[in-house]
Amino acid sequence: MSSPEAPKPPVSNQGRSSVRATIRSLVWTVYAPSFLLSVGQGILIPVLPGFAKQEMAAAIGLVGIVIAARHIGTMIFDVPAGILVTRLGLRRTMIAGVILFGVAAVWAGLSPNVTSLIAARLLTGASFALWSISRHTYIAAAVPIDVRGRALSLFGGISRIATILGPFLGGILGEYVGIRVPFFAQAVVAIITLAMVLATTRHMIEPARMKGRYNVFAELGTVVKRHRRDFATAGVAAVALQFLRAGREFLIPVWAGELGLGQAKIGYIATASFAIDSMLFPVVGYSMDKWGRKSTGLPAFIVLALAIALIPLTGSFGALMAVGLLAGLGNGLSSGFVLVIGTDLSPKENPGEFLGVWRLISDTGGASGPIAIGGIAQIVTLGVASFATAGVGVFGALMLLFVVKETMTKTSRTPVGKKSESN
Repeated sequence: MSSPEAPKPPVSNQGRSSVRATIRSLVWTVYAPSFLLSVGQGILIPVLPGFAKQEMAAAIGLVGIVIAARHIGTMIFDVPAGILVTRLGLRRTMIAGVILFGVAAVWAGLSPNVTSLIAARLLTGASFALWSISRHTYIAAAVPIDVRGRALSLFGGISRIATILGPFLGGILGEYVGIRVPFFAQAVVAIITLAMVLATTRHMIEPARMKGRYNVFAELGTVVKRHRRDFATAGVAAVALQFLRAGREFLIPVWAGELGLGQAKIGYIATASFAIDSMLFPVVGYSMDKWGRKSTGLPAFIVLALAIALIPLTGSFGALMAVGLLAGLGNGLSSGFVLVIGTDLSPKENPGEFLGVWRLISDTGGASGPIAIGGIAQIVTLGVASFATAGVGVFGALMLLFVVKETMTKTSRTPVGKKSESN
């Protein structure tokens, strides 16, 4: 069976046909491979904290560094990835990201000590930067702004559905087969994803590449200067949201370990949490396109912060499961939020550099979250760390309410091909 060609980015028209055309154009190039990589990413959610703590005798602060390493690697490579997209093209950058993801998974699974594990997770982060920026750049070109909320919340929902499978699979493999087996399962997922990307992106439409002499630092400086207000407002809110998300991934498994729950039960909690998470994307996408991006972003901050504050008040599997479900509700309300805001703000021409800087800023939250939370827990208690994390969520909600501008405006509904004031 021949592989489907990547359709040309659809022209925005009012009505359902525009949404359907946009989604069809993204099925094989974005949705399907992202589904697989999200399964691979989710496999380690219930396993990684216990692997570092039990197999390598890492203190809780060091466990935070292990979890943060992936985010740090992504943050370090965000801007270089944006440059590579412009210089090498989308397809080559995507392929490189998937290959590095598989290599990093095998390295982590074979790691003899925590230093090697951290290095492997940094490489995982680099692979995510390459994959994410190339995918994000394609989305910015292919998705009209008036259907962007629905198309990208569907993307977020598909990734979340995949992450339901990941923790369930990872928890079962870690509990009943071996604590290192989930890492190799992640590598197998990477191989399958690579085959799909190679088969389905041969006809991907590439943006114009920069040729000849090109002052990277001058261009990046121009991007930062031109969009400094967006980075200082919406970027800070994105940092807070990513901090909350990283805190959820850190605090729930670690607190479950404190309660004496096994890898399988931790996997069940993560799976149920992501199940709730993945159910909301149709409503979220419609709401973002109909009433604006803040209509779901603000309640997402509030609910997720509340759930994180409740974690240290739980004392049993059932109670932690309930909090996990609430956290899933909060995160589900943020489905595609950071992606949509960044895409709304990106320039039409050569968005790679902007999105590289945008991802660098937003990924700061994911990178700093586990380190800060682990450090607070090491110095004080895990409960205090949970309340501090919830405080970051309250700050983010206030930023979004009073400082960040709404990026879905009436002038944004200009058809593709005409200049939009919002971009």
